[in-house]
Amino acid sequence: MKSKYRLYSMILSAVVFLLVSCKDENAVIGQQAPEIAAFDLQGNKVTLATWKNQNLLLTFWSESCGVCIAELKELEKTAQAYPDKLQLVAINVDGEKADTQAVVEKHRLTMPVIKDQIKITAERYWLNGTPTSFVIDKQGKILDKFEGLIPQEALMKLVNQG
Repeated sequence: MKSKYRLYSMILSAVVFLLVSCKDENAVIGQQAPEIAAFDLQGNKVTLATWKNQNLLLTFWSESCGVCIAELKELEKTAQAYPDKLQLVAINVDGEKADTQAVVEKHRLTMPVIKDQIKITAERYWLNGTPTSFVIDKQGKILDKFEGLIPQEALMKLVNQG
């Protein structure tokens, strides 16, 4: 009985420790954005500091999600039309074995595309599905989250705030 209690106590302590120590690694609107753990398509590590002092639209996508590809094309047009107002970054969550470069070339995507190879970033951002997007301001604070397509009026509001 005593050893069961001790084991239970150790497990509970470990869970509490993990919850407290990982607190800063979760995406919460109004808080600092968690660091991304991803690589560009050339294999270089990418961090949020890459886009320091820019309003950022971080959008998670998967190559098997047709809606994601269509949205990326529309988001790209908007970002190109307002280059000083919004930086679009697409994070692919298909894992390290997916040929993301081929998908990017096939659909002629020109925005920065990075790979969340082992899905650490997706976990930090509590990703439930794709597409999911986060608006991050110039100071690195999360302003908004969109699960599913971003409504056009919300996208234009982002551009006008930039």
